[in-house]
Amino acid sequence: MMDYIWIVLLLLLGIAMIIKPELLWKIEHIFTVKNGEPTELYLTLMRLGGIFFSISAVICFVYSLLHQ
Repeated sequence: MMDYIWIVLLLLLGIAMIIKPELLWKIEHIFTVKNGEPTELYLTLMRLGGIFFSISAVICFVYSLLHQ
Protein backbone atom coordinates (compact mmCIF):
# COMPACT_ATOMS: atom_id res chain seq x y z
CA MET A 1 0.00 0.00 0.00
CA MET A 2 2.81 2.43 0.85
CA ASP A 3 4.34 1.87 -2.59
CA TYR A 4 1.18 3.16 -4.22
CA ILE A 5 1.24 6.38 -2.21
CA TRP A 6 4.68 7.24 -3.60
CA ILE A 7 3.56 6.34 -7.11
CA VAL A 8 0.49 8.60 -6.80
CA LEU A 9 2.64 11.46 -5.45
CA LEU A 10 5.11 11.02 -8.32
CA LEU A 11 2.27 11.05 -10.83
CA LEU A 12 0.65 14.15 -9.27
CA LEU A 13 3.98 15.99 -9.27
CA GLY A 14 4.53 15.02 -12.89
CA ILE A 15 1.09 16.28 -13.88
CA ALA A 16 1.65 19.55 -11.99
CA MET A 17 5.00 19.97 -13.74
CA ILE A 18 3.32 19.55 -17.12
CA ILE A 19 0.22 21.67 -16.50
CA LYS A 20 1.37 24.41 -14.08
CA PRO A 21 5.16 24.87 -14.18
CA GLU A 22 4.71 28.59 -13.47
CA LEU A 23 3.08 27.83 -10.12
CA LEU A 24 5.89 25.46 -9.19
CA TRP A 25 8.43 28.17 -10.10
CA LYS A 26 6.66 30.65 -7.81
CA ILE A 27 6.63 28.12 -4.96
CA GLU A 28 10.32 27.36 -5.51
CA HIS A 29 11.37 31.04 -5.58
CA ILE A 30 8.85 32.56 -3.16
CA PHE A 31 11.49 34.07 -0.85
CA THR A 32 14.30 34.74 -3.33
CA VAL A 33 12.76 36.61 -6.28
CA LYS A 34 10.34 39.53 -6.23
CA ASN A 35 8.05 39.93 -9.26
CA GLY A 36 10.14 37.49 -11.28
CA GLU A 37 9.07 35.25 -14.11
CA PRO A 38 10.45 31.88 -15.23
CA THR A 39 12.29 31.65 -18.54
CA GLU A 40 11.00 29.64 -21.48
CA LEU A 41 13.92 27.23 -20.99
CA TYR A 42 12.86 26.61 -17.38
CA LEU A 43 9.25 26.00 -18.40
CA THR A 44 10.28 23.62 -21.19
CA LEU A 45 12.65 21.65 -18.96
CA MET A 46 10.05 21.52 -16.20
CA ARG A 47 7.47 20.11 -18.62
CA LEU A 48 9.98 17.53 -19.90
CA GLY A 49 10.69 16.54 -16.30
CA GLY A 50 6.96 16.22 -15.70
CA ILE A 51 6.63 13.89 -18.68
CA PHE A 52 9.51 11.79 -17.32
CA PHE A 53 7.96 11.67 -13.82
CA SER A 54 4.54 10.70 -15.19
CA ILE A 55 5.95 7.94 -17.37
CA SER A 56 8.08 6.70 -14.47
CA ALA A 57 5.03 6.58 -12.20
CA VAL A 58 3.09 4.52 -14.73
CA ILE A 59 6.02 2.13 -15.20
CA CYS A 60 6.43 1.73 -11.42
CA PHE A 61 2.70 1.07 -11.06
CA VAL A 62 2.69 -1.59 -13.77
CA TYR A 63 5.85 -3.17 -12.32
CA SER A 64 4.34 -3.28 -8.83
CA LEU A 65 1.18 -4.92 -10.18
CA LEU A 66 3.12 -7.57 -12.06
CA HIS A 67 5.39 -8.45 -9.12
CA GLN A 68 2.94 -8.92 -6.27
